[in-house]
Amino acid sequence: MKERLKKSFRREDGQSMVEFALILPIFLLILCGIIDFGWLFYNQLSLNNACREGARYAVVHTAENGDTQAIITHIENLSSTVISNDGVRITVTYTTPNDPTAGDIKVDMQADISFFTPVLSTVMGKEKTITSTVIMKVES
Repeated sequence: MKERLKKSFRREDGQSMVEFALILPIFLLILCGIIDFGWLFYNQLSLNNACREGARYAVVHTAENGDTQAIITHIENLSSTVISNDGVRITVTYTTPNDPTAGDIKVDMQADISFFTPVLSTVMGKEKTITSTVIMKVES
């Protein structure tokens, strides 16, 4: 009888299944968090690049016309390959509006980015707003 009782305590047939069931939700939360933060980081870098390239375009082409709409159109064309233009807001301002070639140009971009997985959207909301600002000296 003692021998049989010891054998029943030593059986570990379902142990790995129970451990897996306990660890799986935690593992999925960590994995989805990594994916979502990577997605946000990728979009932030893309927004920074589009903002910088738009400011560079504005710096070079301000002497030609000083038209902010042409700059905004160029930025939208740059960013459309990476970020959907539906949630992107672009502001182009000159420090000296009377003479755009004499001062600096400031390009502000904001984008609403949806999360890739539903994990962070339950904690942080459906979308996250990311911003980028670049200020450059206008070349004349």
